[in-house]
Amino acid sequence: MNRRYDVLLCDADNTIFDFDQAEVNAFADACVFAGVENTPEHFEMYSRINKALWKLLEQGGITQSVLRVRRFEQFVEAMGRSDIDAQAMALAFVESLGRQSVPIEGAVEAVRRWSGVLPVIIVTNGIARVQHGRMEGSAVQPYISGLVISEEAGRAKPDPEMLYIGMKMAGVTDASRALMLGDSLSSDIAAAANAGVDACWYNPGGLANTKGLPVAYEIRCLDEVDAILRGGQGKGEL
Repeated sequence: MNRRYDVLLCDADNTIFDFDQAEVNAFADACVFAGVENTPEHFEMYSRINKALWKLLEQGGITQSVLRVRRFEQFVEAMGRSDIDAQAMALAFVESLGRQSVPIEGAVEAVRRWSGVLPVIIVTNGIARVQHGRMEGSAVQPYISGLVISEEAGRAKPDPEMLYIGMKMAGVTDASRALMLGDSLSSDIAAAANAGVDACWYNPGGLANTKGLPVAYEIRCLDEVDAILRGGQGKGEL
């Protein structure tokens, strides 16, 4: 078998881990801590603020240390609750999120298979405390060869340096020998394009590639990665 790739660079949130559910759980815990009613409206308000700030991070307009508190400062302000300590609520959220290791269905077994073929390096735009905590408590952890976190790297995807660090961990110098797997066009797929790395877009919802970014492979489920890594062989044949 002539393998095409020597390393799989893999996003974490909503690619391997069910971040949506983890975020719901952590927000509920933060609300209990701060004495805020956990309603769908409050979560939608927080989520809108948080997503806008993460987009700003991708554009280099904010740091993660500022983001982790500012999202709750803006949330508290939007609620008109000046009595709430936004920094304490932010810390409660981060601590809870670090305990959330909810994998996407089939992800643990998929990563186990992939790791038998080549190194799997997680490359994530995340808070170091959260990502280390989640990884250490996850069934995926034994199959991961490295972890690149934007807060520790001082860069965030789509900066190609994130991918270069992951390649270096695996001893790979040729970008054509690396594959980036992720769900976000603006983060994962754009980073792959910037680094000259092939992109595998995990797109379970069948969304349109509105950014026109180059995508070498588009998949609906993680099992489809098996065939890519082993030249057409299917699930279970790795």
